[in-house]
Amino acid sequence: MKTRCAFKLLLPILVVFLVYGCATRVPKSEITPKLYSGTEKNVAVGVIEARPYVLSGNKGPRFEGIFRDDWGIPIPFLAPERPGEEPFVNLLSGMIKDGLSDAGANVSVVSLPAGSPVDDAWKKMSETGASRYILLRVSESNWDVGGRSPTYKYDFGLIVASKGSTVLGSKNLAGAQNLTDRTRRHPLDAFSLTYRSLIENMFSDPAIRQALGN
Repeated sequence: MKTRCAFKLLLPILVVFLVYGCATRVPKSEITPKLYSGTEKNVAVGVIEARPYVLSGNKGPRFEGIFRDDWGIPIPFLAPERPGEEPFVNLLSGMIKDGLSDAGANVSVVSLPAGSPVDDAWKKMSETGASRYILLRVSESNWDVGGRSPTYKYDFGLIVASKGSTVLGSKNLAGAQNLTDRTRRHPLDAFSLTYRSLIENMFSDPAIRQALGN
């Protein structure tokens, strides 16, 4: 009986290793957002952690979501090959930086404390000397994988401001996606592919394009 119980406890962990350990990794080029460089080439990028369960301390800053075993038991999961202490918001700011840099922009990434007020973010960005400030606020980002309907819930707010902290454009994007197809094809980076898609969606908004001088 004890052996059977121990097996039930270990099986979810074995499933995670088998699924993710044997998966084919997606090249970085497929994860990097396809963005554009506007007339203002020097930009500062910052991402604010605003998820309530992270701000409360219920979840850590690296939290992205959970993996469920066959019995529905949730297991927190962190994508492989991520730096050990990298907060989730750093992953997003890095993706935005890579996309803008590939498009020819000079990008300064500004680290912002969780829950930072927008005005504090503008002040830190002004210290970079950039001519455009790009701020992403993450109010929700949480995936639930392993059940019959794996989903990803998100709520992002993108703001672009000029020197002097004048807001030039903004875009809010919130909703939920079913991840079944992507997790089957790329179980390791399905979430990064989803983040890329959402980032591209926000940057393609006419108000954001105009704010960046495009």
